Amino acid sequence: MVAVFVAFCSAAYAQPSGDLQAQYDAAFQEMLKKPADLDVLFRFAAVASQTGDLEGAVSALERMLIIDPNLPRVRLELGVLYYRLASYEVARTYLEGALQSANVPADVRSKAQEFLAQVNKQRNPSRFSGEVFFGLRYQSNANLGPADSSVRLFGQVANLNQAALGASDWGAVGSAQVRHVYDFGLQDGSQLESNFTAYGNRQFQVTQANIALLDLNTGPRFRAFRNSFEDVTFRPFLTLGYVWVNDTPYYGSYGAGMETGVLLSDRLRNTSIVSWRELKYPDTSYLPQNSLFTGLQLSANTNFQYKVTNAVTAYVFGNAQRYLTAQAFPWQSYMLEGVGAALSYRFIDPIFKSQLPWNVTLSVAQQWWQYDAPDPTIDPNTGRAQSDTILSLVLSIPINERITLSVSGGRFNRAATVSNYAFANNDFMAGLSWRF
Repeated sequence: MVAVFVAFCSAAYAQPSGDLQAQYDAAFQEMLKKPADLDVLFRFAAVASQTGDLEGAVSALERMLIIDPNLPRVRLELGVLYYRLASYEVARTYLEGALQSANVPADVRSKAQEFLAQVNKQRNPSRFSGEVFFGLRYQSNANLGPADSSVRLFGQVANLNQAALGASDWGAVGSAQVRHVYDFGLQDGSQLESNFTAYGNRQFQVTQANIALLDLNTGPRFRAFRNSFEDVTFRPFLTLGYVWVNDTPYYGSYGAGMETGVLLSDRLRNTSIVSWRELKYPDTSYLPQNSLFTGLQLSANTNFQYKVTNAVTAYVFGNAQRYLTAQAFPWQSYMLEGVGAALSYRFIDPIFKSQLPWNVTLSVAQQWWQYDAPDPTIDPNTGRAQSDTILSLVLSIPINERITLSVSGGRFNRAATVSNYAFANNDFMAGLSWRF
């Protein structure tokens, strides 16, 4: 039976690439016609897992065990699926069942033991997870400089030094995101959640565009209105951060906020965050007037995620930000508003025929800046307003369950009433991420 099951796997994962939703629908209809056919059941389970319908895959595999209980690979796959669904005790039952089956193949035993270790890790109330990324990026305008040397200074036309104009460059990019959760063991699912982010880029030539960032937020997450709504969570949090530019301190920040998550339907979810931050800009030899920018930042953003089909997910998002400088310089205070949308498509691996689906995401965003008053040192007669158009295309190719290759390209275009601040930047990046 093991050999037959391996054949099922090969047949399911060697299907030609195409519309994943169409393959899902066809496999589902075939399963309805032949509910006791092991080949058909597994074929549906494989496609359902790739489209993200984990519950459907579980149902098909459990039916296979009713027909033939002596299928250790099926028990293994059920253990993996329940692990992905965060049902760790059920996952343990199936994984242990796979190990206790007669004549367990070596690869099944190894994978079952690996996931059992992960289940034991999840049972610990204190858990760490995260992702590390490293890549190379090309930018057509790495220092975000203007396209030509003609700028405004005290309301008059001035010419920039050529070194201050936009310059292309390659750079190395690295980031790390670490999440720690401490489960309080209460029925409302409450837990203490902490998120740490580190980011840095090192330009090969335009070193003034080097950026480093550290950010930490922590706070309890808990469910609310359990008797009225299916899934509503709240997370008040505290946050700290620091940013360096050109290897020089740029600003530090501290603040607090509230995150909410609401499951509006079985396909629609909303996540919203409101926060305030105090930003402290120190004076340095590189930026001797930096402290003039110290102030208060108020932010709000919301994101709607809608599962159009098992293969397609749509996103709509909006944000608003108000910045007020601590000193009476209204030309440094602004209001920022933005909207955007994205479309994500999962599809069967067209090259390696693996069971891991590829993903492509296209996003577009527009944002508008309005400053409170003209800057007298730039142009006292022209109010500063900006509009940004941001385009991005990302292809994610999983190498295995932990490592993913990402290839992305995008364009950032800023139009401004004051030419000093207008620029365009095209970028391309490729890199690897590792989840733990």
